[in-house]
Amino acid sequence: MTIVAYYDSPVLYSLLISLLNHRIPIRGFSLQIHLTNTTTFSLSLTMAPSSAKLHSLLCAFLLAAAIISAVHSIGVNYDTVGNNLPPPAQVAQFLKEKTTIDRIKIFNVNPDILRAFADTGILVAVTAPNGEIPSLTDAATARQWVSSHIKPIHPQTKINYILIGNEILHWGPQPLVNNLVAAMKTLHQALLQSNITDIKITTAHSLGILESSDPPSTAKFRPGWDTGVLAPLLQFHRETKTPLMVNPYPYFGYSPGNATCHFRKKKTRGSFTG
Repeated sequence: MTIVAYYDSPVLYSLLISLLNHRIPIRGFSLQIHLTNTTTFSLSLTMAPSSAKLHSLLCAFLLAAAIISAVHSIGVNYDTVGNNLPPPAQVAQFLKEKTTIDRIKIFNVNPDILRAFADTGILVAVTAPNGEIPSLTDAATARQWVSSHIKPIHPQTKINYILIGNEILHWGPQPLVNNLVAAMKTLHQALLQSNITDIKITTAHSLGILESSDPPSTAKFRPGWDTGVLAPLLQFHRETKTPLMVNPYPYFGYSPGNATCHFRKKKTRGSFTG
C-alpha cells in the first residue's frame, strides 16, 4: 500500500513527528519525506498489509490531515486607510502569486478592488456601510443595491459574504441597531430574487456584544441585546445557514498581570504538549 499526500500546513509537521515517535515495527515500512519549502511536504509511505498497528496509526494521521487541510485557509482585512498604498491590481496579484492567502474582507464595495480580484480565485467579503442600513430595509432599495454593486462583478469576482455594517451593536447609534436584522433579511431576499444563491448575508460584531468573557466559560450576551437583537439575528443565521462573525482582538484585552489561563508544558519525546 502506497499513499502520497500533499499538504500546506505546518501543523502536519507535529502530526508527522507523532507518527515517527511511536514504537512501531520497521519491517514492511518505509517513509520518504520531500520538503518543497518551509511549509509544504509530500509524504510517501509504503507498508506491509500485516502491519495493523501502523495501519491504524496511518489512518488516524490521514484523518487529521484531511480535517486540517479542509479548514486550512488564511484571510486578511484589506483596508484602504493609509498613505502610499499600492493599487488594488498590484495587491491582488501579490496575494495570488506570493502568498497562501485565499480570502479577504473589505469594508465597502469599492469597485476598483472588486474588479482587481476578478478571476483570482480569492474569496472577497464586502461590507454595506453602516449608514446604508436603514435604507436597505426597503425591498426596492435592496434590489437596486444588488444590481449596482454585486451583479456587475459577480461571479467573476468570487464574493462569498456581504456584511451588513461593521460592529453595529458596539458603536450604534440605536436606529442602526434597530434596523440591522431587517436589513439583513431584505438584502438576503434581494439576492435570491436576482438568482444569486452563493453569497451569504451576515454582519461583523465586536466582542463587546458579550457582557463578560473572562474566563470564557462565563461569557454571555449583554442584556438588552440578547433578546431584542441577537435572538432574531441568530434565528436568521440558523434559517439561512450563515455564520455569526466576530472581530476578535485578543491583544487588546490581554494583561500578563491579570491572566487567568495557565498553560502547563510537559516534555514528551522531544515535543511539547500544553
